[in-house]
Amino acid sequence: MRQLFPRSCRRSLGVVVQADGMALAQASAPAQGPMQIQRWYWLCLQDAPKITSDWLPGWPDPAWVRTTRHLSGCQAQDVAFAIEEARLRRFNVQLQSGLNVREQVKAIEAELHRQLPWPLAETVWDFHSQPASQDTPAQAHQQRPAWLVAAMQAQAVQQVVVLATQRAWVSACEQWCQAVGWRLVRLEPGWQADARWQRWPQASQALQAQGLSPHVQARVGGLAVGVLAP
Repeated sequence: MRQLFPRSCRRSLGVVVQADGMALAQASAPAQGPMQIQRWYWLCLQDAPKITSDWLPGWPDPAWVRTTRHLSGCQAQDVAFAIEEARLRRFNVQLQSGLNVREQVKAIEAELHRQLPWPLAETVWDFHSQPASQDTPAQAHQQRPAWLVAAMQAQAVQQVVVLATQRAWVSACEQWCQAVGWRLVRLEPGWQADARWQRWPQASQALQAQGLSPHVQARVGGLAVGVLAP
């Protein structure tokens, strides 16, 4: 069905919470024109009331953020957060080639059940395939004979990287965002957001945001971009 009132611009918000402040970056994707970082903002948390939670220790009170976030001029509601490294588990898993998605999921769940320090039912996880070689296709073609390349492509196992975190923390993060007035649509490791920022064509042209270090700026910018262009 055709949208009767299409939005002229899609917006997303990257959010990084630190002990001393909250970094915000709003990305916009106009109906015509390239996507860009529309706004940067550093929200100082020195005087902000903190919430007491086992899953979000030290985070600012959502009612205070809801009141003060309007000062930033950021209107986006779809937000992305980085998962703290301490809350993330990473596994390299070997799967048989040729498995369908359901079979892959069952195999990964069996491995997580063996390795996770908490129950699988309390886990949120995702996975992606890992290339068997870091060589580019052109390099592989030049360095290896065709029969060897074909044999490697038909190998009996597939390497996947699995990332897992506790469901209770994800639920608490979603509830916190809802209290602020945001919609949590993406959670990912900080290094993944950093890598996306480095690949983004306009990253080198982005202005240095006041109050944000280059590291924080890359992370929060990569989070914002990832909502609109994963």
